[in-house]
Amino acid sequence: MAKAKKLPSGNWNVKVFSHIENGKRKKRKDGRYQKKVTLSAGKQKIVYGKTIAELNQAALAVLEEDRQGLIVDDKTLVGEWAKIWLEKYKANLRPNTKVMYKNAYNTHIMGMIGDMPLREVRPVHVREVMAGVSEKSESLQHKVLLTMQQIFNTARQNGLMIKDPTEGIKITPHTKPDKAKYLTKDQTKKLLAACDDPKALAFVALCLYCGLRREEALGLQWGDIEPDSLTVNRAVAFVEDRPDPSQELKTKAAHRTIPVPAPLREILGKTPRRGLYVIAKTDGGAMTKIAFRRLWERVERRVDFPVHPHMLRHTYSTTLYHAGVDLRTAQYLLGHSSIQMTAEIYTHLERGDGLKAAGRIERYFLEEQPSKTS
Repeated sequence: MAKAKKLPSGNWNVKVFSHIENGKRKKRKDGRYQKKVTLSAGKQKIVYGKTIAELNQAALAVLEEDRQGLIVDDKTLVGEWAKIWLEKYKANLRPNTKVMYKNAYNTHIMGMIGDMPLREVRPVHVREVMAGVSEKSESLQHKVLLTMQQIFNTARQNGLMIKDPTEGIKITPHTKPDKAKYLTKDQTKKLLAACDDPKALAFVALCLYCGLRREEALGLQWGDIEPDSLTVNRAVAFVEDRPDPSQELKTKAAHRTIPVPAPLREILGKTPRRGLYVIAKTDGGAMTKIAFRRLWERVERRVDFPVHPHMLRHTYSTTLYHAGVDLRTAQYLLGHSSIQMTAEIYTHLERGDGLKAAGRIERYFLEEQPSKTS
């Protein structure tokens, strides 16, 4: 057995009495020492160590886990483990990624299997959860499935499950017509003309003319802009509604310097300066999620075609392709961590050009057939 006493310093002092026979500690047949540690709830947990020092260290670790509420057993529920998984194993995630996991669990998983013991979860239960979101977007389905995969795979690695019940489970693909991923030149002009708010115009222009991601545009400060270029130094992500200016960039490649074309220079020159941020609230601080949503919804209402912020970045990618910018330079300007990401965009655009060319060729042969002579 073991006796544990908490010292004034906050550390634990553990005395081990394990397999003592005739005043001497006795090892197990496998050469290890073992002992029982009494937890706060009165339960006991057996720990092992090759040496007494290792045994003490294992006991301290268990007591600390018990103090933090991280001790689990065979009866641990999915909801209990999900909380531990999020707090312990996902503690260092980007705040918005952590919120994504939390929302996916709370909204779509907890009500279905949150009260089930981990060891009783089977693929049929996972399929039931996925059936509940089958009519939702493929993106949301992926988030829900990824959350369950992470929860159960971590549980399996910790010996709480024999097999991961998400193995072989897939999302339900939607057979919807492809949506336009970028704007035409005419749509681009209409969108810029529809921005009656200087903040909205600055946001649209930064994404269209520099290919910034939404969080990069919202994180841009006046000090990042030179006469002919701007440097992406930060991103502002949303944690719940609050902006998080301390957010790191998505990847190292996202840190880049981009040329500023003349139309964007003109727009920025007319944008009011209200503090550090180019796209700022009235008080000069970074925009909240609700403030940005209202700003963007106003833009959407003023055009007669569907548009979302990431389409502006896709439009910039298309501009680079049609301007003849080489693949490696495009990768840098877009902030892609892998050239494969850029190549996929270029390949898609090349395929589109090829299909258009095929149509022109076919029309040529149909319309320009030489007349037959009898």
